[in-house]
Amino acid sequence: MTNYTKENTFDRIRCYNDSEAVDALKRMVEYDEFYPVFKHVFPNLDQSALTDLFLSITGSYDFQKRVMNDAVKTVIKFSMDEFSCEGIKNLNKNEAYLYVANHRDIVMDAALLQHVLVTHDMNTTQITFGDNLMSSDFIIDFGKINKMFTVIRDSDRREALRNSQELSEYMRYVIRSKNESVWIAQRPGRTKDGLDETQQGLLRMFSMSGEGSFKNRLKDLNIVPLAISYEFEPCDYLKVYELCETKKGKYIKKKGEDFNSVVEGIRGCKGRTKLVMGTSLSPFIDALPDDIDKKEILKVVAGEIDRQIYSNYQLWPTNYIAYDMLNDGRQYTAKYTQEEKDRFVAHMNTSAAKLDLDAEEFKTAFLSLYANPIK
Repeated sequence: MTNYTKENTFDRIRCYNDSEAVDALKRMVEYDEFYPVFKHVFPNLDQSALTDLFLSITGSYDFQKRVMNDAVKTVIKFSMDEFSCEGIKNLNKNEAYLYVANHRDIVMDAALLQHVLVTHDMNTTQITFGDNLMSSDFIIDFGKINKMFTVIRDSDRREALRNSQELSEYMRYVIRSKNESVWIAQRPGRTKDGLDETQQGLLRMFSMSGEGSFKNRLKDLNIVPLAISYEFEPCDYLKVYELCETKKGKYIKKKGEDFNSVVEGIRGCKGRTKLVMGTSLSPFIDALPDDIDKKEILKVVAGEIDRQIYSNYQLWPTNYIAYDMLNDGRQYTAKYTQEEKDRFVAHMNTSAAKLDLDAEEFKTAFLSLYANPIK
């Protein structure tokens, strides 16, 4: 395992320490975006009072507790009918975990976890943050204050290997040396077809650092699967558009598209939302035979992550409605009311009107996004 020194502090990818966060907060109050963004979270504070709040913050956790937690509560209030969480009893507040989550929204998936942890007086996690989202100094400072560290996306094969090695070493350092948890998605990018599946390459990246056997390097990270489920999928119509366009050829995102998805994901109606923490995979991995080969370990561990996510995923009326509509059937009519179906159909039609896509192509992809979790 790498010997970490003051000279080797992952400056290229790490989040801010507390003193750097305080310096960044001083910069944030000077950005043009500062007041327009945060006045929605603190409508009772004018710009001067909001500036005083930010300048009184002592570090990243203090920022998450006094600013971000209120921000998430505001988003829950205006964009969700209900938010619930289960499985917090599976966690020990003195332990650090590698949370491997299904990924449905760029910001809200991880933000809701932080809200739950703060509410239960537990330390928040560090969060993966794609460099494609770092579109301005304001966003970079905001992300790194908020314990986000950089995942470098586009690179050639040699550089990608180096980036994976660095990422693996950094996450292990955070979990084992700093005793802080980490949130990461089970595969690159959000799920756009409703099928949550752990990428085995992710587990291979985890094992690129550490000591001992392949099995022990995975066990040492204390992996906990997370399942997030939204009654109304954040950015559903944008996901469908990208999926349909990708089938026609390589999809090239427009400038600012990722940031637009961040805003839409925060702002859009989500209906009911549920987050469920699974159980640590360390005992499961420890029980595997010592002579098991790497390929089999990757397959079995990815399968256990998927099993926990699938079993903890909340199926909503929207999923059953979409399944019946997609299959022109009535198999699940007992799972929803006519009022719920009318609401879903109206949402689908409103979404379709925003896009220039073939009507049947859109309908099939849109219904599949909601129906696939049942499959």
